This record gives sequence, structure tokens and C-alpha cells, in this order.
Amino acid sequence: MKAILKQTSWLVLAQVLTKVIGFFYTIFLARNLGVSDFGLFSVGLAYSSIISAISDFGFNRYLIREISKEKGEKWEIICNLLMLRLTIACLFFGIFSVFLYIFDQDKMRVSIILLSSLAILPQTVAITFDGVFIALRKLQFSALAAVVSSISTVLIGLFLVNKGFAIFGAVNALILGQLIFAVSFLILVRFHIGVKLHDIKLAVIKKALAGSLPYGLLGILGLLYFRIDAILLSYLKGNFETGIYGVSYRFLEVSTFIPSAFSAAIFPILSKLHNSNSSVEMKSLYIKSVKVMGFSGFLVTVIFILFVTEGIKLFMPNFLQAVDVIKVLSLSIPLMFMAAPGVQMLFSTDKYLKQILFLSIFTLGFNILLNFIFIPKFGVWAASWITVLSDALSFVVFYMFIKQKILDVK
Repeated sequence: MKAILKQTSWLVLAQVLTKVIGFFYTIFLARNLGVSDFGLFSVGLAYSSIISAISDFGFNRYLIREISKEKGEKWEIICNLLMLRLTIACLFFGIFSVFLYIFDQDKMRVSIILLSSLAILPQTVAITFDGVFIALRKLQFSALAAVVSSISTVLIGLFLVNKGFAIFGAVNALILGQLIFAVSFLILVRFHIGVKLHDIKLAVIKKALAGSLPYGLLGILGLLYFRIDAILLSYLKGNFETGIYGVSYRFLEVSTFIPSAFSAAIFPILSKLHNSNSSVEMKSLYIKSVKVMGFSGFLVTVIFILFVTEGIKLFMPNFLQAVDVIKVLSLSIPLMFMAAPGVQMLFSTDKYLKQILFLSIFTLGFNILLNFIFIPKFGVWAASWITVLSDALSFVVFYMFIKQKILDVK
């Protein structure tokens, strides 16, 4: 646990800084873009996240798992996966472009979505090398690149928006920030690991596809789970309510840096424990992790409600409707924190992937069905409460599964 917390501290420190910066950047964008344009920006981010999940398709988890085993040539895996991911990203960007121009009559929304999605290409490079550092447990380099990228995005965004480029300035800042993210990792890899190009091999790609398929499907389901509400709000209720929900959810995402950092640190360790069949150590680690994350989630919830709501009242008077929405969404924070160790435990082995896929489809279906039923009538309030209910259902379902398959097994 001490080793995990030490590694986690690097990402926590970096993400505290980036999330604080992001918090004030969100306030800046909300004040300068207005509710409706911020809603468009939120939809662009939602779509680009989904395309990113499709292009990743679980390859990063496969990459981390394979490199953490310390077997074989790591650059063979890295080069083949990077080329595969870039190809898939370009392919799906083209598909989404045609689909949106045919079926979405709001051409401004289409333009923002497609422009936002261009950030996926440099992001793909960055995240691939990020996976390498995570697998090698050198999270300090992941932390450094994240800080550089965050600061760059914000500085560029401040400059472009203040120069009158409005929402297009914010989106271009996102693209340039991801480009700097990728360049930062290339520099770190060059000096701390060393670059070694490798031939593209069909056999390696096939193996990666087979090993990544379940993770890819789960990644897409997960992104749909977190982003579908903003997309449905945009189409069913318009940009204004999407803006209110978007700014509330952006603030909620600030709190996720702790479970994200903890997950990045614990995943390679759980992979090794699964491979060595150390069930006692794994159970102990899971129980301790849930307790630590549960306590952290409670503290973050209290801080979140106190500071974020007051910040909106002081700095974002046009978004006062978001105050009560944030109070509702904050109920999800402890649930997300406590769910993180279980998710990493299940994802660190192939043993339960089919069952996880089924459970994920069930929770996503619950989320989408309720959103379709209640958003047309209750709008942003429906999206908020359904998020909390879905997170509660997801935590209970996966905890019961872990309890039955892992904790109660003698």
C-alpha cells in the first residue's frame, strides 16, 4: 500500500495543480462563452471523448498489462499499438464527419464537434507513452507531462478567447494543448527510456486486437455512460440546459483526479497479483483501498459543495442554476471513489471480462433509458439525478460481483 500511495502521490500532486488550474479555466470559459456556447463546447468534448475511447479500444490497458509483465520487447508492442490507434482514430473521425453532416442540422454544433475531435490525434500519441510510464511505475513523468499540457492549454485558451475567437479559441487551445502533451512525452521518452523504432507486424496487431477487444468495448461503454447525458441534453433540450449541466459536470470531474491517480498506480500491481495468484494479498489490498477511497470521497464531497457552489455565486452569476445541480451531482463523488479499486481489480485480469461487459451494458442501458424518458420533461434535473442513481446502481452491482467471485472465495 505504501508503494501505491507513493506512486499515486505524483499524479495526485500533478492533478491537484491541473484541476485547480482547470477549475479557474472553466470559470473563465463559462463567463466569456456564455451558457449556450459553453453547452456547445461541452458537447464537442463529449463527442471527442467517445471517438477517443473508440480509437483507444482498450489498447492502453493491454499495453500497461503486457509491459508490466516485463516479458518480451516493449518497443514492438508500443510501435504497433501506436500505428494501430492512429489508424483507427483517423478512420472513425471520417465516419463521424459524414454521419454528423448528414444527420445533424445544426452546422455550428457539427463544426465544434469535429474541430474538438482533431485533438484526438496528438492525444493518442501522448496516452500511448503515458501507458508506458505507468507500466514501468514512473508516474512522475506522467505527472510532469500532464502539468505542462494543462498549463499550455489554459495559457493558449486565455490568449485566444481574449482576442475574440470565443468558442473556436477554446477548441483550438484544446488541440494545441494536446499537441504539447504529445511532444512532452516524446521528449521524456527520448531521454529517460530511449526510442527504438520497430517494424509493424500483423501478428502483433492481431494479438493486441484480441487482447484489447473486451477492454475496448468496456471503454466505449464507460465513455457513453459518462457522456451520453450531455449529448442527449443537447439534442432534446438545447444548448442552454446543456451549458448548465456541462459546467456542473466539469466541476464534478475536477474531483476525479484522486481515483484516477490511485487507479493508475494500483493497476500494474493488481495485474501482477492476478498472475501470481496472490488472492490473500489482493483481497487485503482491495478492502484497504475501498476504505481509503471512501473516506477520501466523503472529504472531497464536503469541500466540493462548500467551495464550488460559492465560486459559482461569486464568479459566474449567469450559471446560478448550476448551484443546485452541483449539489445533486456531488452525491456521486463517494460512489465514484469507492468504485475505483474494484474496477481496477476486475480489469487487471481477463477472467471476468465477459461478465463485466454484461454488467456494463446493463448499467449503461439503465442510464440511457431513464435519460430518454425523463430528460424531455425535466431536463437538466433529470440528467443530474439519473447520474447519481446510475453511479449507485453501478457501485452496488460491481461490489456484489466482486464479493461473490473474489472476496468470498476461500
